[in-house]
Order: sequence, then structure tokens, then C-alpha cells
Amino acid sequence: MRFPIYTFRAKSESGNISARGWSDQSLEEAKSNAEARLRRILNALADAGGPNLERYSYLIDNVICEEVIDRIQEGSKELAVISRNRYGALILNAAHMMFVDIDFPLESKGCLWGWMFRRPRKEPDHEESIIVRLREWQCRESRFTLRIYRTRAGIRVIVTNEIFTEIGNEVKRILESLEADSLYVQLCVSQHCFRARLSPKPWRVSHSVPPVWYPFETAEDEKKFADWQALYEERAKNFQVCRLIATLGNGANHPLNVPLIQLHDSLCCGDSHLPLA
Repeated sequence: MRFPIYTFRAKSESGNISARGWSDQSLEEAKSNAEARLRRILNALADAGGPNLERYSYLIDNVICEEVIDRIQEGSKELAVISRNRYGALILNAAHMMFVDIDFPLESKGCLWGWMFRRPRKEPDHEESIIVRLREWQCRESRFTLRIYRTRAGIRVIVTNEIFTEIGNEVKRILESLEADSLYVQLCVSQHCFRARLSPKPWRVSHSVPPVWYPFETAEDEKKFADWQALYEERAKNFQVCRLIATLGNGANHPLNVPLIQLHDSLCCGDSHLPLA
């Protein structure tokens, strides 16, 4: 899990395409890396058969270029980093505690806007069917204890009684057997951590996405974001990210996981009557 000290965003001449660079040494090196990466992206775009760049560039990053909000330590050991993602939500990046999000099937209206704002199907037994599958999985993999949450669009799982010091084949096997999103599995391996959103998606609380992104280029941009954030946080107070619904297994929480579970629940699970976002 690596969050670089310096980040820089380079833009194309049109301003429509940008690329991030990073460095632990200097802003100048981060700028040079961003410009080199922008050239690679522009070259790939020039190739008519090029990849899906948004997805591709996300996967090849082995660093996380997000604003660091807090670091959670246990002695000299870093357990997690709280960061703010591109659309302004807080993210818990856990070094060793496994998070898994399992999404409900999605439906859309068959157009671009329908795809962007697609919603989970309203099947009343869908949550229950996933819980049944998780119970069957935990019976087969009985050494794991699972903490199960309902999210707005699916189910979130925390493996509470073990830590994973290496994110390799065994972690991939567990994530895939739990039917985690394939992109999320690759991100865990690439970025050496497990990620979980701690605050609502802005459009789910009737708010816009941020007008500017970190790293901010000017003081004016920083103020624009601060103004956006103040309204976002005010609206987010009326929502919660997830709701605890079950615990499967009898294993005691691993000591290193205890503070992260407490932090997660304090930020994600509010009043049980609040809507999920």
C-alpha cells in the first residue's frame, strides 16, 4: 500500500485528457512522470484498437494518488490509510483486513444515461440469496469469520478474524470465490490493500461531483473544493453507507482488525433508520 508524497496532473493541449504522476522525491519528478504518462495515453488513444484507458490506467497503478486524510497506526505498523477519492468520498485503505463488496445485478434503460445511473434490481429476495450463499461459503471455509453488511447496491463483507500479510494467490482465491468484482480483485493485488468506501457517493445525497480534483492546481481550486465539501458533508449527515445484518462464524476478531472495524462502523453505520447511500 503506497501513497506517494508528491502528485501532479498533466493535461493535454485541449484540456480534455489528463494523467497523474507521482514521486516520493520531488514535485518536479512527479511532473515529469505525469507528462511521460500523458504521452503514453495520447499514443494509445491514437491507436484505433487501443484499450479502455480509464480501466487500464486504473489497474496499472501500484500507488494511490488520493489526498491522505489520516493514517491509522498500531505502534510502528500502519494498519490503514483514510483517503479521499476522485468523487470526494472517504475511502478506508486497509493493509491487511479484507473487505469484499458484492453487488446486486444491475439494470439500465439501454442508453448511455441509463447505464451511468443504473440501479440495482428490486428483487425482494436478492439480499437473502446472497446471505444464503455466504453461509454456505463460510461452512466450507469455517476458519473465517465474516461480518456482513447491507449497502445500497449490495452486500459488504469483512473477514474479521484473520489478517492477510500478502495479497497474492490465496487472497485472489478467496475474493473470487466470494464473487467479488473482477476489477476490485485486480486492484487489491496491484495496490496491496483492501478498499472500502466510508462516506456516501455524492449523487446519492442529491449533490454534484466535485468541480475540481486533488491535487489542486491553485488556491482558488482548493477553495472551490472546500465549498463543495462543506455542502456534501452537510447532506451526507442524513445517510449511512451500510448497515450490519449478520455475523457468520465464531472466531474472535484479530487484534489488528479491532480498531479498523470500530472505525468503519462508526463512520459507515449511523442510525438504522437512515437511508443507504
